Amino acid sequence: MDPMEIFFESPLYQKAEEIDETLQSISKLIPENKVFLVFLNGLIVRASSRITQNLIRAEESKRYDTKMYCAALIRSGCLDIEGLGNLMNKRGFKDSKYFSIVYRQIEEFRTLFLQWVAGFDQKQFVTDRWGLFNPPGISIDYVQNPHDIADLLNEYDDDNDDDSFERFLNNDDN
Repeated sequence: MDPMEIFFESPLYQKAEEIDETLQSISKLIPENKVFLVFLNGLIVRASSRITQNLIRAEESKRYDTKMYCAALIRSGCLDIEGLGNLMNKRGFKDSKYFSIVYRQIEEFRTLFLQWVAGFDQKQFVTDRWGLFNPPGISIDYVQNPHDIADLLNEYDDDNDDDSFERFLNNDDN
């Protein structure tokens, strides 16, 4: 079985899908004439999709720095869902009580997420000169041998969309 197929069956990914399905069900309860609630719901749906997209991207990568970048985006998505759900309640969404289900699911996801992140290989990284996504103990001025990390730098050669991520990390010295 393909490693990604195995990952799609993992409790972590399944919980992310469960959160997304619950949010889709809540979406159907939002009155179309409540423009601001519809807008907030759009933000919630986008945050939810960011979770699954970044789970996949992290799982496909060997690099610690890429995995941690994705993990930060996943965390941000979860926090956005919680904050926007609370805002929908404050704005009078009559069925906001159903967000309590989502909050419980996010807490269950968080526990699985912490275990997943703890399993990242801290030896497979390219130094993040911003310092945010380096493994513990690696400073921003840590010098890596280019030959030791060549395969990590080439990880995304087939996917030009990830050039922006390399530029973000400022690891492209050309």
